[in-house]
Amino acid sequence: MICHLIVGPAGHGVTEYARSLAAHSPGSVLVGSGPLPPGPVHVTFTDHLFGDSPDAAVDAVLARCTGHSLSVSLHDIPQPAEGAERFERRASAYRRLAAAADLAVVNSAHEAAFFDVDLPVAPLPVPTIESPYHPVTGTVGILGFIYPGKGHDDLIRTVASTGLRVRALGGVSAGHDDWARHLHELATSLDVDLEITGWLSDEDLALEMGGIEIPVCAHRHYSASGSLMAWLGAGRQVLVSDSPYTREMAQRWPGIEIVDDWPTALREFTPHPPTVGTSDWDWPQLADTWQGWWRTLWPRVSVVIPYYDNPEGLREVVAGVEKQDYPGELEIIVADDGSSVPPPDLGTIVVRQEDLGFRAAAARNLGAAQATGDVLTFFDGDTVPEPGYLTAVVPHVLADTRSVIVGTRLTGPNREEPAWLVDAWKHTGHLQHADDSSWRFIISAALTCHRPFFEQIGGFDASLIGYGGEDWDFGHRAWQHGARFIHEPRAIAVHDEPDWGARSADAGEKNAESVALAHRITHPLARPAGVIFDTADIAVHVPTFTDPGVTEAVIIGWLTAGDVHVLIDAVPDLFRADPRVRTSTTGHRLSVELTAPVIPDVPLSELHPGRYVLDGREVAVVSWGRGADDGAIDCTWQEVSGPRRLERDFAGW
Repeated sequence: MICHLIVGPAGHGVTEYARSLAAHSPGSVLVGSGPLPPGPVHVTFTDHLFGDSPDAAVDAVLARCTGHSLSVSLHDIPQPAEGAERFERRASAYRRLAAAADLAVVNSAHEAAFFDVDLPVAPLPVPTIESPYHPVTGTVGILGFIYPGKGHDDLIRTVASTGLRVRALGGVSAGHDDWARHLHELATSLDVDLEITGWLSDEDLALEMGGIEIPVCAHRHYSASGSLMAWLGAGRQVLVSDSPYTREMAQRWPGIEIVDDWPTALREFTPHPPTVGTSDWDWPQLADTWQGWWRTLWPRVSVVIPYYDNPEGLREVVAGVEKQDYPGELEIIVADDGSSVPPPDLGTIVVRQEDLGFRAAAARNLGAAQATGDVLTFFDGDTVPEPGYLTAVVPHVLADTRSVIVGTRLTGPNREEPAWLVDAWKHTGHLQHADDSSWRFIISAALTCHRPFFEQIGGFDASLIGYGGEDWDFGHRAWQHGARFIHEPRAIAVHDEPDWGARSADAGEKNAESVALAHRITHPLARPAGVIFDTADIAVHVPTFTDPGVTEAVIIGWLTAGDVHVLIDAVPDLFRADPRVRTSTTGHRLSVELTAPVIPDVPLSELHPGRYVLDGREVAVVSWGRGADDGAIDCTWQEVSGPRRLERDFAGW
């Protein structure tokens, strides 16, 4: 799977290569402008199609493909015969593009030798061409677009006084009408019969090729030649001018006769009926070779499956992973949570932890620690991915390495998504409009993220024991680290049993999960008001204010406002027994940096990142781990003036 970015006019040889490669390869096609989809991009490159100069052409490709793995098929490789100045300009640009691309491929070993790095070689295809053989005596055929250097003029001079006719099968390359006129004038002056057919359809071209007695490729300087491959594809023996390229091709394919003495070769040429057959290097074989290379451009995916005493379920999940059409490499890791029935040998990596209770979080972490892929995908041991799951989710990771992608988990005999999730996708636009409460929609049974981001977050909380909750805790911490939440409807996984809510009425089990999460997730939706936890939802940094009593009054105001830890350089004596006033804290959702002695006059659940302004003066900055919002927020908070008599504050008079 790759996006083929095609630039250039129809009929141009390089553009037609791009179109044919795309036609024989899975993936998408983008012609001209428009946004590129996530994932690798393939460009078929010759400099004059992409810019006014070689460097501009390379700049255009690199700018267009920024953020994507780049595959390039390089054509019209620079040659010294172009002239020193032009060669140097083109050579520098081509080498720069080859070095910048994640994959750069050329059409011959001769071309590969031009570059400073080793490049793979994929010869041009030898297309199977059904060309009825009906040669007209005395015809010499030269195939392809007409432009200087193709050898038409040399051929005209060679056949002078031989009685041979020259037929140019193809149109005049854009901008070279003067050259075509020159060829006609040269032919007239030498009394040579020259015909330029103009552009021919594939069918007409095949017919015209069959009418040629002597096929030739007379380029002065070869880099690669589609014309040569077309003659070979029609089963014809063809005369070619000598070059490193033609010598290389002659070693690979029969039918190529390298010419040193053109007059003699033309005079002594013996027509051979075409060798009819199917090429073993046509577009399908070439496309297969490219696809093998493109697979390396996709990140390696490690699929982690926690397992406990369910061998048949595991077989189904592993089979579902193995049926994926994902173009990159996969590894499957089974994390055994201390089963009494070991997992069956399914050709996967198996890691095991001791049975200390239901420890799905620790098992997932154990599997992730074994992973070598850049992308982690988690499936429960009874949740089977349908074909196309990985192909749907991995591009999101490529587009943003902070993406946390939830699949569509169908449950029960009717294979329906739970109503609470359907409602969540509807109201958040499949999490496009996620907020700091959207951790409630992260489910680890079908979850994908970038492995380095997973490690940065700290993975799942391995201290969680018992069913559920580890995915919501992970989602909460991921959001704090700047995650981009995504629900991907096309990534479908099936859990044959009903969702937990439909199969269990165990309030005690659910309460145990809620209590565990209340200690870990500071958001007001996860914990009751008025209870003191080791971590607070909001950390308020209070400076020591000069006026007596002001610092204490501000701290009291924030503590009574909600789930708050107050941070201060030196804890005032009034709060020496209060664990909420401290010199350091971690785990909070929001940070408030006071720049004035103020107390909020609204519920803390309404706090949002930004610069809080009171009467035109900044009094606080609210931020979170995702980064501060620089927007100004007008507030009506109470400003504490001093000096203050604390006994009056205590007694309320």
